Amino acid sequence: MRLRKRSPSTILALNMTPMIDVVFLLLIFFMTVSQVSKLQREPIQLPQVERAEEQQSAELTINVRQDGTILLAGKPVASEELARELSRMKNRAGGDPSRLRVLIRADERSASRTVNELVTGLSSLGIQAVRIAVEVP
Repeated sequence: MRLRKRSPSTILALNMTPMIDVVFLLLIFFMTVSQVSKLQREPIQLPQVERAEEQQSAELTINVRQDGTILLAGKPVASEELARELSRMKNRAGGDPSRLRVLIRADERSASRTVNELVTGLSSLGIQAVRIAVEVP
């Protein structure tokens, strides 16, 4: 009786190059996203409140410096530019202003007049989901 010789077993090898490419792309993505979120978080002294709700995510973050300068994505903007950007965002949301959430981060040493004007302008556009950021000591 003649037995067949077994063929040498083949070893499967994984090609790691695509996996490394994906890891590098994810790394670049998260580095970019973290830089964008840092732009929205201008170093501002926020008002302190004993009890506050946890901050929810917002589509738009508006920063107000101590001198009343309005910052959008790290750049100073005039009221007209801000109104145009809000209108664009409202159109992107399908024209439904109730889907937009805005966070106002105002320096506690700034005049409240700027924040009041912002909130009035937002409500005139129909945006009602407006939050004002605070710190819990």
